[in-house]
Amino acid sequence: MAFDDPGGGLALTSLIEPLKNEGIKIRLYSGLLSRKFTGDYESEILGSNIDKQTAEKILEENEPDMLITGTSAGNAEQLLRNDAFEKNITSVVILDFWKDYGRRWYFADYNIEETKDYVFVMDECTKAEMEKEGFREKFLLVTGHPYLDKIFNYGNNKPVVHGRENHYLFLSQPLNVIGIKNYAIHPLEYLLNSLKTLTAEKGNIKLTVKLHPVETITTELENAVQKFHSEVLSIRIIKNEISIDNLIDESEIVIGFNTIAMFEARAKNKRTISLKAVKVKESLDKAMMRAGIEIVEINTKDITSVLKNKTELHIPQNFHKGAIENCKREILNLLGRKN
Repeated sequence: MAFDDPGGGLALTSLIEPLKNEGIKIRLYSGLLSRKFTGDYESEILGSNIDKQTAEKILEENEPDMLITGTSAGNAEQLLRNDAFEKNITSVVILDFWKDYGRRWYFADYNIEETKDYVFVMDECTKAEMEKEGFREKFLLVTGHPYLDKIFNYGNNKPVVHGRENHYLFLSQPLNVIGIKNYAIHPLEYLLNSLKTLTAEKGNIKLTVKLHPVETITTELENAVQKFHSEVLSIRIIKNEISIDNLIDESEIVIGFNTIAMFEARAKNKRTISLKAVKVKESLDKAMMRAGIEIVEINTKDITSVLKNKTELHIPQNFHKGAIENCKREILNLLGRKN
């Protein structure tokens, strides 16, 4: 089992215990940003980018019956899949988000139409989108999202932390990664302008801007914060000083573009708002709406209007329920074992 990106790490580690309970022996390889998700399970370090020889050595040393990987931006997981393709080792890929399907196989030595990777996808809409990109239907297995199953259906007995009034959290992402280009105004400024307007009605507001793990503070981001920071609108930028769980807990409202952390916020029954800065897949739109994430066009007027509205919150029932069991069942079937 190999993963580098945190999103993939969350999805794959949700399956470790269920698979171990079936007597399956797992050797873990995890990236620096995702090692924290392995818990008490021992793992080897997997670099984001490795060479062909390293990938071959990993498979030669382990002689696995199956390779299970995530889909990060580096080449490591794909180079392992390339070697599994050559050696006819069963390869399973756990998709962790609703976008960039073909790009996740950028380093593949084989064409999408030739892939023998079994891809576990979140829903039928995602499957249909991937088929349009050339993925073969028989290798796309609809299982649901194991991590969302874990946080929505196994943790709802925990008390909801309502957060501090007028404390907002913005989940930042590198703009080029999510496809925001050629903009005259930094997208964050629309939110900051809305919050500035709301201070007249709500009083002092505190905003935390949480950088993505691979994001650095840009001059544009700093300038936007400095432009709006004041006594009534206090803004702080943080990277890793406070855990995302604690940041979500202490916040009344969570705002972002589109990231798995927004689903984590909804699992904690936080009001969560997605700024529609770019066109996204229909599957992602549907997933966010099912989770109760509010989607708003990225302009000051619409953002202000949404933030003024009162919303009755409830955690979605059965959101991706059964995904862990579905993934386990498909893995056992591919291993030739009956569940």
